[in-house]
Amino acid sequence: MILEEYPKTVYLKDESSVILRPMIMEDEVALFDFLTSLSRADRLYLRDDVTNPDVIRSWATNIDYDKVLPILALSGDRIVANATLHRNPFGWMKHVGTIRMVVAQDFREKGLARTMAAEVFQNALAAKLDKLVAEMLTDQHDARRVFSRLGFRDEAVLKDHVLDADDMKHDLLIMTNDVNTLWQNWVEFSESVSGAWDMED
Repeated sequence: MILEEYPKTVYLKDESSVILRPMIMEDEVALFDFLTSLSRADRLYLRDDVTNPDVIRSWATNIDYDKVLPILALSGDRIVANATLHRNPFGWMKHVGTIRMVVAQDFREKGLARTMAAEVFQNALAAKLDKLVAEMLTDQHDARRVFSRLGFRDEAVLKDHVLDADDMKHDLLIMTNDVNTLWQNWVEFSESVSGAWDMED
């Protein structure tokens, strides 16, 4: 990990700036406010019920950067994006990480999602991970297109694997990429294309 580089200031397309840093326990309330401010449509695609304060409290009180590294983007005191690198430092999948990300509606199309993804990739490289996994629903077409452009390839589709907040079943698409190849593709991609994850960049 490259935690000593934080906090850092980054500038977005509209010349505004945000502060990037790892999540700390004191971010519990701000993170809850951020996640509950998302539209209901956005929250349908999240893995956890972020409207439950106990879920966010569990994240805040069980921070372990070796397992889950949450990078926050802050505009003033407000959290406007969260990107996480999930990994298991031990066992037969210790070389694999999973990337997840969410960006506030009013901070999309500013280059923030690309910036957040770059932070995850750099930390994946520093952690000596070989492979990154992105999981999304098969109907999240924007996410699939973006990660395909980055060089991610389809690995598997798990039928009816996801149950959303409306109790509707969805197929889960698993995409993967080599970390070193991904970083090279990302540098080229970020210079010419806007977009990231299932959120508009």
